[in-house]
Amino acid sequence: MQSLFISPSTIESLRWREAFPLAQTFHSESELPTDLHGLLIWVVLGDEFTITHIATWVTAGARIIALTSSEDSVQAKQVLEAGAHGYLHYLAAAPVLQQVQQVVAVGGLWLGVDLMRQLVFSTAIILNPIPKKNHLDLLSVREQDVAKAVAAGKSNKEVAKELDITERTVKAHLSAVFEKLQVRDRLHLVLMLSGNQ
Repeated sequence: MQSLFISPSTIESLRWREAFPLAQTFHSESELPTDLHGLLIWVVLGDEFTITHIATWVTAGARIIALTSSEDSVQAKQVLEAGAHGYLHYLAAAPVLQQVQQVVAVGGLWLGVDLMRQLVFSTAIILNPIPKKNHLDLLSVREQDVAKAVAAGKSNKEVAKELDITERTVKAHLSAVFEKLQVRDRLHLVLMLSGNQ
C-alpha cells in the first residue's frame, strides 16, 4: 500500500521519511493524484485539512490516517466517523508509523495508546463496573491492587507510582496475575474483571 503525506507547509516530520522513504509529501489538496484508490493518505488535521477532506478521500477509495498535534477523543470520534482508519500524533516514531500502516493494510483501525486506554476503560465500566470477586480471590492482595489499577487503564509507570513500587515489580505482579487468571493481555484482563469472560 503506497503512503503519501499531506500537511500544511509548516508541518513536516523527518520520521515520515524514515518510516517510508518512498512516500511523497503534499501541501495542498490540488497536488494529490487524481486517482486515490488504494492509497494510504496520512493527513495532518488543522485549518487547511479537515474532517470533510477525510470523508471526500475515503469516498474516492483511499484509506486515511489522521495526524494531529494533540490527541483528542472528540476529534478521534469525528475522524473515525468520517471513515478514517487511524488517528495518532503527527510526531509518532517511525516504527509506530510502520505498525500503523501494517494494521490499516489488513483492514484494522489504529488509535493512540491514551485513547485506546480510555476506550477500553470506558467500555469495561459500561459493561460491568464491579469486578467479580471470585476472580480476584485467586490473587494476593498486592496482585489485586495491580490488577485493579491496570483494569482501570493505568500504565505500568502509573501503577508503580500509585502503589509506591518499581515498574519491575508491577511487571512481576502483572505476570503472576496473567498466569493465575489465565489471561492473554491487558484487554483480556479488563474484560475478565468486568465479568464478561
